[in-house]
Amino acid sequence: MPKFNYTARNKDGELVHGIIDAFSEDEVISKLQKQDLLVVSVCSIAKAETKTKKRKFHIRVKTDDLILFSRQLSTLLNAGIPLLRSLDILSKQVESKRLYLALETMKGDIEGGATFHDALAKHNKVFSDFWVNLVETGEASGQLSSVLEQVANYMESVGSLQRKIKSAMIYPIIISVVAIGAVLVFLLKIIPTFSEIFKGFDIELPALTKMVMTISDVVRHYFLIVVGIIIAFVVIFKKYIQGERGRRQFDALKLKLPLIGALFQEMAVSNFASALGTLTKSGVPLLHCLSIVSKASRNKLFEEALGKVRERVQEGKTMAEPLEKSELFPPMVSQMVRVGEESGELSEMLHKVADFYEERVTASVSRLASAFEPIMLVGIGLLVGGLIISMYLPIFKMTKIGG
Repeated sequence: MPKFNYTARNKDGELVHGIIDAFSEDEVISKLQKQDLLVVSVCSIAKAETKTKKRKFHIRVKTDDLILFSRQLSTLLNAGIPLLRSLDILSKQVESKRLYLALETMKGDIEGGATFHDALAKHNKVFSDFWVNLVETGEASGQLSSVLEQVANYMESVGSLQRKIKSAMIYPIIISVVAIGAVLVFLLKIIPTFSEIFKGFDIELPALTKMVMTISDVVRHYFLIVVGIIIAFVVIFKKYIQGERGRRQFDALKLKLPLIGALFQEMAVSNFASALGTLTKSGVPLLHCLSIVSKASRNKLFEEALGKVRERVQEGKTMAEPLEKSELFPPMVSQMVRVGEESGELSEMLHKVADFYEERVTASVSRLASAFEPIMLVGIGLLVGGLIISMYLPIFKMTKIGG
C-alpha cells in the first residue's frame, strides 16, 4: 500500500506531521478528517522519491548553493511571486540534497502558519543564526527581498575570500603531496634495496646511512602502526580543540605564529566587519548584532573580545572604546568604527574596513604562497638529496678502501 506524508492541524490548532498508508490522496484526507484533523498538505512518498532520484544531487550544502538560493529567492519575491510559490520553484532546481529536503519541510511549515524565519531556524545545520536573524528583520520591515540580496552579497564576499585562499594554496599542497610520495618511495622501495646490497659488504656504515636505514625499517615493518598513531593523534587533537580550553589555546597559538599569525588576525577582522556591517545595514539592533557576530566568530579570543564589546555597549558606551582597548583589533578598526558611530554611517564604515582587510588578506596569502613555493622546493631537494647521499656514502667509503 502506498505511503503518504501529511501535515494537518489538530483541535488545538497545533501542527501535526506524519506518515499514513492509503490507496489515494482522497483516502488520506478522509482518514485524517475522521480523526478530527484539518488537512494542510498531502504528498505521496513514492512520487517524491521518484522525482528526487531523477535529479542529480550533491549531499552537503555548499556556500554557492546558499548564495544562489538567496539571490534567486530575492529576485522572485521582488517580482511579486508569493513566498510559498517561490520556495516551490526553487526546490525544483536546487542541487544540494540537504537543502532540497530543508525546503520541502519549510514549505509544509509555512503552509501550516509558521513564519519564514521560524521555518529557517529549524534547519540550523543549513541556515546559520546570521541568516535567521536577517530574515526575521526583513519580514518585520517588509523588506525581505532586499535583506536576502544583502545576505547573498555578504556570502559572496566571504566565499570569494575563501576561494582566493584555496587557490593560492593549491600549488604548495601539490608540492607537499609529491614530496611525501617521493620520500615514501625512497623509504619503502629504494633504501631496502641498498640495505640488502650493503649486507654483503663487511664495512662500518656511516651514521647517516644507519639512521636512514633504521627509519626505513620502522616505516616498512610498522607502517600500519605509524599510520594508526598519526590518525589517533589527529583525532585526539581535534577532540581537544573542540573543548573550551583547547579551542582557546589553539586559537591563541594561531595568532602568535610567525608570518601567518597576522594573516589569521586580518581574516578574523575582515569577517567581523563584513558580518556586522551587513547586520547593522539590515536594521538588526546593535546588541543583537554583536551577539550574533561573536557566536559566529571562528576564533575564541575574538569571541571573548566581542562579548566584552557587547557588555560595554549595553552599559551605554560606544563600540569604539572597548575595541581600542582590545589588542586584537588594529587602531584603524576602532577609528573607523568611531567615525561611523559619530556620523551615523556605521554599516558603511564597517564595509570599508571589511573591503580593506579582504584585500590585505588576499595580498598576504599570495605573498606567502609565492615565498613558500621556493622554500618547499629547496626543502624537498635537500631531503631527497640527503636520502640519496646517505645511500651513496658507503659506496664512496668502499671506493676509498679499495683504492
